Amino acid sequence: MKNGFTLAELIGVVALLGIIAMITVPAVDRSLNKGKSELEDTQKAQLTKGIRDYLAEHPSDMPDNIGDKYCRNIGELQSLGYLPENLKNPKDGSDYSLTLEVCVVKSKDNNYTYSVE
Repeated sequence: MKNGFTLAELIGVVALLGIIAMITVPAVDRSLNKGKSELEDTQKAQLTKGIRDYLAEHPSDMPDNIGDKYCRNIGELQSLGYLPENLKNPKDGSDYSLTLEVCVVKSKDNNYTYSVE
């Protein structure tokens, strides 16, 4: 009886592990990137909700005319309690700049468009 594995068996196992790694690493990378993208969309939705909540309580600040724009920066919305503190940018993990603005514009069809600038 022999003890241990032959060189051919070890090479086969290493090759099989390499193939498994080649398949799984790109899938994991895609999954992580998709998660970051979805988190970014969620963060932008949260910023938009902050300005919407603010404007619900301050309707006089809503843009009146088509093309009019109203903006508040993140720092102001946070200090007024409409956004949580320490919002992180999912792309690089840094805090969002407190001077980043969340804006609303009145469009032609009397709807409002929200953006983060």
